[in-house]
Amino acid sequence: MAIPSFSAFHDEGINLEGLLEILSPENNLVLADDMMVSDGNGIILRVSETYEKNFGFAHDSIVGKSAFDLEADGTFTPCITAEVIRRRKKISATQTINHTHKNVMTVGIPLFDANGELKYAVCFNTVSMEQINSIQRNYRRMQDSLQHYSQEIAELRTRATSTNLLFKSAPMQRLWTLMQNTANTRANILITGETGVGKSAIAKAIHKMSNRANGPFIEVNCAVLHENLIESELFGYEKGAFTGASSSGKIGKIELANHGTLFLDEIGELPAHIQSKLLQLIQEKTIERLSGTQKIELDFRLIVATNRNLEEAVQRGLFRSDLFYRLNVIRIHIPPLRQRKEDIVPMAHQFLARFCGEYNKSLTCSPRFLAFLEQYDWPGNVRQLENLMERLVITAQDPILDIPALPLEYTADASAPAELLPGGTLAERMDAYEAQIIRDSYQRCGTTVAVARELGISQATAARKIAKYVTARA
Repeated sequence: MAIPSFSAFHDEGINLEGLLEILSPENNLVLADDMMVSDGNGIILRVSETYEKNFGFAHDSIVGKSAFDLEADGTFTPCITAEVIRRRKKISATQTINHTHKNVMTVGIPLFDANGELKYAVCFNTVSMEQINSIQRNYRRMQDSLQHYSQEIAELRTRATSTNLLFKSAPMQRLWTLMQNTANTRANILITGETGVGKSAIAKAIHKMSNRANGPFIEVNCAVLHENLIESELFGYEKGAFTGASSSGKIGKIELANHGTLFLDEIGELPAHIQSKLLQLIQEKTIERLSGTQKIELDFRLIVATNRNLEEAVQRGLFRSDLFYRLNVIRIHIPPLRQRKEDIVPMAHQFLARFCGEYNKSLTCSPRFLAFLEQYDWPGNVRQLENLMERLVITAQDPILDIPALPLEYTADASAPAELLPGGTLAERMDAYEAQIIRDSYQRCGTTVAVARELGISQATAARKIAKYVTARA
């Protein structure tokens, strides 16, 4: 049977009669913890078994010896028991057990009788210095981790409140740092990346992080503007500028972005004469509306984006080199989703929560479904993932999204060449091959204009074939 641990005693109010009863030889009790008890003269009366074991003493090898002798021969440095007796008060200090070279934190407490006479000294070894050092190292690591996590949480909170971006991957973390470092500069930014990676979202995030956040964010997709109207849409016009023009004139997109951010998406689609006017705008920060004579001074931040290789377009003479170098001050490249798979599941959950809220649904994802999302190549990138999650929220019959809920094009081997597909007439096989080409091109390009340019067909033909092979089968 063991007596209570030392932590159960009080500094100056220990029940002496209870301790005398505990120490009586007939009880033959075992002291708990690393504890040593001496009388008022320093003679060691009892030592706990754990004390002897932990500090290399043979059983009862120090019982009956004087604490002052153990101090003199260097067994303890200092001897806390001797110090307690000399100073008649509680002492907490580091004590070295020299024959084992162990340093331990030791607490010594004097015990007095009713007449104030010192009767006993109880010493309790709390923890070794090695343990203290280990605790300190762990504490420092914990503090470092807490600081790291605090910074990460603060960053995520800032990102969540100021933008809709959600990511975990290292490439996107580096991209985020670049965005933070450049958001409040006046430098032009060129955002590159495949179709659907989120170039518009990045541009909006930069705007929201900048000191222009309270100003307008004007987005223009250069690929969808009609070539005959693109100049008037961008620069505006005065009344009577051309047949069909508004009688009161119109403010252009560029002018609307004054004191804010102008985002020109698909900048590679601008025709040559608009490229020249855009270069002049960047250099002078002034515009003239069509049929106008007055120069209008503007103050805006320019961000442009493209999924084309502008360097190659410059070499082929399709894009002005001087404009390219004006735009390419800060380059932000967004990697495709297949190269940052850590972001897929968090974004899938984000989209699922949003669309469940919009359509009043309650759905979750199975582990097998999430594993599929991570393994899929996502040729359409974030846009494709977002569209898939919305489609599944609308069409799902079960509360848990699983592989069977996926559309056929995700589970079938859609990448198999048409000529290897068994059966069918030549016309049927050619039709299947054409369908695959159109689907692949549309997944990469995202617009009928871009598909038409890539495949060398008219926009009307591209739109008709996309409707036949993509939209009709969605």
